Amino acid sequence: MLTYVTIGLVGLVVLWLSTKLAALNRNIAAAKRSGLPYRISIIDGVPGYLWIATHNIFLGPLHKFTPSRRWLWPKLAHVHRSWYYAQEMREALGEVYLIVSPGQIFMSSSNPEANVQLTTRRKDFVKPVELYAIVDIFGPSLLTTEGDDWKRHRKIVAPAFSEKSNSLVWKESLRQGLAMVDVWSKLEGNTSGTMKVQDTAPYTATMALHVISAAGFGVRQLWAGENEEKLGSNAIPGFNTSKLVESHAMTFKESLKTLLHSIIWLAIFPVSLLQISPFELHKKLLRSYVECSDYFSELSEFKVRQLERGEMTEKGTMDVMGPLVKASERSPEDSKGPYLTKQEVISNAWIILFAGHETSANVAHLCLLFLAIELEKQARMQEDIDSIVGSRTSEEWSYDTDLGRLWNTMLGATINETLRLMPPLIDFPKIVRGAPQPLTFDGKTVSVPTSTMIHVSTVGVQRNPRYWPSSPSKLSNKTHDLDDWVPERWLSSTKEATEKPSSTDSGSEDSENTTSFDTNDGLLVLPKGVFIPFAEGARACPGRRFSQIEITAVLAVIFKTYSLELDVSEWASDAQVEKMSKEERRAVYQKGINKARNLIAASQSEIFLKMRGKYPVRFVNRGEEKFMGCFS
Repeated sequence: MLTYVTIGLVGLVVLWLSTKLAALNRNIAAAKRSGLPYRISIIDGVPGYLWIATHNIFLGPLHKFTPSRRWLWPKLAHVHRSWYYAQEMREALGEVYLIVSPGQIFMSSSNPEANVQLTTRRKDFVKPVELYAIVDIFGPSLLTTEGDDWKRHRKIVAPAFSEKSNSLVWKESLRQGLAMVDVWSKLEGNTSGTMKVQDTAPYTATMALHVISAAGFGVRQLWAGENEEKLGSNAIPGFNTSKLVESHAMTFKESLKTLLHSIIWLAIFPVSLLQISPFELHKKLLRSYVECSDYFSELSEFKVRQLERGEMTEKGTMDVMGPLVKASERSPEDSKGPYLTKQEVISNAWIILFAGHETSANVAHLCLLFLAIELEKQARMQEDIDSIVGSRTSEEWSYDTDLGRLWNTMLGATINETLRLMPPLIDFPKIVRGAPQPLTFDGKTVSVPTSTMIHVSTVGVQRNPRYWPSSPSKLSNKTHDLDDWVPERWLSSTKEATEKPSSTDSGSEDSENTTSFDTNDGLLVLPKGVFIPFAEGARACPGRRFSQIEITAVLAVIFKTYSLELDVSEWASDAQVEKMSKEERRAVYQKGINKARNLIAASQSEIFLKMRGKYPVRFVNRGEEKFMGCFS
């Protein structure tokens, strides 16, 4: 009996292996016909959850074996090869290449000419919405639909990111930037003139949540300690107050924070399984999921009541949520415009809040740390801010005249360089659903095979010396500095030598997402497909301007008054620093710089690229810096 079982199991294994081998041979044949360079891997280019969860168990120890770092196959199998090995893969295989496995043909592109086609030929290279299940927890939305459904969602959501909305973003970002500084000043041991912050990331996350909540949904949020009476009639219990209604056990902020930190579990396990899980983590996640859904429903109802009261956008409401609510009052047969279901209102509100605040928060956090590392560049940015706003208070700053001028200086260069070096998303996925598709770049035409999973490599193209102005690195032995944070490249004289995109570079079919400041005037202009932190084409992020305006306002309002330095108390006390010579101060600060750079380099990509770990910084009144003059 045992012999028969053994024979049966061996037969199943042989059948499985032969099936996989046949699939691999078919994929290799398709790769050969494509005309693209390829490599074979036993791991899919876009792997499943099992390999995502276990890859470090195998590749971690292998990486410690120094000779393996020169091997290509471990890089092919790495889940985040596009972050850790983008340049090595490009140099070994070219700007567009295939990874062939038994289960998949995968293509990576870091060629701008190819990128433009991949992002603009929407019917040929479509969005694989199944990969977005991790964020599709409340149902289909603008981010997670394709075809006619996507067009319907887009016609409702995209116009909300209008010029009027942008003006509100500017005002609210200035207010929230000042409020964040006030919170820092009240931390233990701090004053309004000297503020040590252990980690700016949770504060920029709160700031970004407040901005998208107020400017996007018309619901003001308060920082801890602020008087809730300020909210007036805009108070929604639990959503922006500490007081809860009977149906809630968590505030909106608490439930959202829990959901964001543990969202991966919702992609792995269905809600029905979480409901019977004995683990406290899963129970709290499920509670936060239900709470967030309820809060979004209540917010929708709140907006309906605002509409009934006739409140207008000038009062800071309805700028994103309003169109969603109005669309939910239509039916599919309604000739007055596209419709949304009640659940689609919730799903779109979730996506706007999630994607909007996570992206801005991470970029703002990284901008602060980069500026603390590069003090001379920080000083140059402060000079630019001073030259524009002078002695005027932030209440006097104008969206119409000051924003554009601020952007086209070292401030805008700081944001763009951070987005170039540390893009929120390291790849943008596409897939070929039907017949093989031609792709032309560098004077040749190749054929992308059917069912090929494609990654447009943000990191690969944004660190490609073929398309970017660069100089030999001052931090490594590389012939280019594209792995370094060099914001002045955006102010380079080479900006006039590059092709200027059209005014509709956001890819918007109807050009809804426009603003009064031209983001290409005064800064480096690159050909399409080279700088793509917010994607490209019609599927580009509709909140791009929102994020740019938000971070510009926050950085300007902070650095108008304060300078930012790394905290070096790990190596020297304030008293010891006071007694140091310029050279000694530079040496101790360099230790902080090295640690901060290592933390940034060790960032990881889950959904968004994020820095792991924290580095303390210190904000001081301008003129009271301890290290600003050490590197001049």
